[in-house]
Amino acid sequence: MVFLDVLVNYGCRRWLHKEDYSFDEDGDKTRSSSKPSQYPLLGFKDRHLEDEYLEHLVVASRARIILGYVTAILLYASGPFATVWMLFDVYVWVQGHYNTLSDDEEKQEQFRTNVGAGYWTYYFPNSVALFYFLYCIVLVMFVFGLVAVMCMYQMKRFEKYRTWILYITPAIYLLYMVQAGFMFTFSNQVAVYGDLSWIFVLIYQVASPLASLFFITLPPLVMLELTTVFVLVFLVIVPLCNPAGNLWNLIDEATDALLQQTDKMSVGLLLSINGITEGRITEKWMYSYSIPIVMLCVLVVCLVVVSVIVDISNRQSFINKKIIEALTKQREETLLQQKEDHENLIHSIFPPVVAKDLIRKQSGQDLTVSKSGRDFGLSHMNLGSLVAQMHHEVTILFTDIVGFTSMSQTVAPQQVMEFLHDLFVRFDDLVDMDPSLWKVETIGDAFMIASGLEGVRTKSLQSAISDPSRIGSSLSSAGSAILFGKSALAAARTLTMPNSMQCQIRAGVHTGDVCSGVVGSRMPRYCLFGDTVSTASRMESSGVPGRMQISEATHALVCGDDSDFCWDERGYVEVKGKGKLKTYLLRESERGDD
Repeated sequence: MVFLDVLVNYGCRRWLHKEDYSFDEDGDKTRSSSKPSQYPLLGFKDRHLEDEYLEHLVVASRARIILGYVTAILLYASGPFATVWMLFDVYVWVQGHYNTLSDDEEKQEQFRTNVGAGYWTYYFPNSVALFYFLYCIVLVMFVFGLVAVMCMYQMKRFEKYRTWILYITPAIYLLYMVQAGFMFTFSNQVAVYGDLSWIFVLIYQVASPLASLFFITLPPLVMLELTTVFVLVFLVIVPLCNPAGNLWNLIDEATDALLQQTDKMSVGLLLSINGITEGRITEKWMYSYSIPIVMLCVLVVCLVVVSVIVDISNRQSFINKKIIEALTKQREETLLQQKEDHENLIHSIFPPVVAKDLIRKQSGQDLTVSKSGRDFGLSHMNLGSLVAQMHHEVTILFTDIVGFTSMSQTVAPQQVMEFLHDLFVRFDDLVDMDPSLWKVETIGDAFMIASGLEGVRTKSLQSAISDPSRIGSSLSSAGSAILFGKSALAAARTLTMPNSMQCQIRAGVHTGDVCSGVVGSRMPRYCLFGDTVSTASRMESSGVPGRMQISEATHALVCGDDSDFCWDERGYVEVKGKGKLKTYLLRESERGDD
């Protein structure tokens, strides 16, 4: 009947699968309830989950299964096997005596009659070797099962086949019951215990090795199959259909024989004193003879009940384990997502080279963000000294909105913010189109970018050249800044300010050496320092509305014969803190655009 369990788990798997249960609420599978539903004795309705449970059961029950095999071997070897081998000489002598009568059939028949029904030599007087072979094969079978189970636990090549242990183990016990049933049919009597010795043989020799099933954690269906086979074979089929006659009738015969051997006067005196009938005395004797069988039946029932209780506990433990794994997985995914979001935030604030350096410095510590959103957990680091770097020939561009201050005084602050957001988003898109550009910061209505900073963009200039759709891809860093400024001037003209005036901006550009670094530990900022930044700012503030003004240093880089830009020399302009500087304005109608 162990094959019924195999049929259920493999043959009927398709029809038994009724749900796809997931312990992860965010998983692709849908949850039909708060707890996976189950069939009585058959396990989870999600057969994939049932397979996982069986794998968990095999691993969790490793010690119990091995202990069960060891117990079965010890019980069998020290009980039935040892008893039989102690009588080896007797059986050999009986067989030899029978063989001396081989020429006289009448004496052979008399020999069998003297032996009596229920003894092996009565049915197979010449098969002592088979008798011992069957006992040896059972012992070898249990030892082989123990070795096979230990190999499946120890060897990685059998790791995916470990659930077979749940089928190999009951199969071995089933084969044992087949052997024990055959032996019990033809050897159920022991001379020293009288006619009721079949009860002793059943309990001592047959049922004792099955006590090891209390240690082995088998599924309830398998345990029910094994106990059903035991009850049917040893308490129904063999006793009722035994060649020696109905074994249950031997209890009545033993009771009658006991009453006949008892002194009649003593029985009569007992009856007169206690007022009980002879029939009731017979019933009491029969009950006392049946007590071992009743106890055996109770143990069989307890075996099934214990199996069900242990299975419920194991399944609950498995469910708790899966829930913990799901929660742990969700927590890990959440932490990874938080880490990724935090790194993305760092990358959005700092150039990749700086961000990677900060993350590398913090690799052994948590990069946490405070509830205020202003503290990035970097206060213990000297950021300026870690990431400060000199850059040469960097082009700085500033933009400023014409009439922004007066406009801000006449409209609601929310409208001002929405307008700035719309304008700066367009500028951000322009920055993203050129790998040599880096948005440094925005201050009020001012927008500052740098072109030519080393390591500030993840995409190389060479990759940008391969994509013609990216503006400024084939230009120098100064040319990229100029092209951005031209596009920014055009983008600004397409917008209308909240006061219904057309938006105009001024742009100023200068090229020179700068120093980059991270300033502060609360809301740290990536800043550029140096005279180049100040001069670029002055180019913007002293510029012309709707035009781009560049310094002489920048003009020298972009004024070649192959330049795509045309310039109007403005002459010398008074620049605060710098004196008079020669500047140029980008011509509105450029060569090549006509």
